[in-house]
Amino acid sequence: MSNTSERRSRRKFSDEFKADAVALVEESGGQIAKVAKELGIYDSSLGNWVRQARERAEGEPTPEERAEIRDLKKELDRVTRERDILGKATAYFSARDSRNER
Repeated sequence: MSNTSERRSRRKFSDEFKADAVALVEESGGQIAKVAKELGIYDSSLGNWVRQARERAEGEPTPEERAEIRDLKKELDRVTRERDILGKATAYFSARDSRNER
C-alpha cells in the first residue's frame, strides 16, 4: 500500500450499527472474527466496540469521561489554589486594617 490512492477510506459507523454488531457478537457466544467477516468490517474494530460496550456495562469510564475527569481535577486544583491565595490575602488585609485602627 505504498500508493495513497490505494488506501481504504475510513468508514464511519453509527452508534446503532455498533450496538447491533456488539449484540450479534454476544448472541454468537463471542465470535468476533466470524461476526466481523459477516458484516464486512475489521475484527479489530468490532473487538474495540465489544470492549468499550463491556467497559460501559461494568461502569468503567469511557475515554471521553476519563478526559473530562482529568480536566475537572485540573480545574479543582486551580480553584483550590485560588481559594487558598484569597484566604491568605483576606487574613493579611484584615490584620493590616486592625493594626491601622489602633
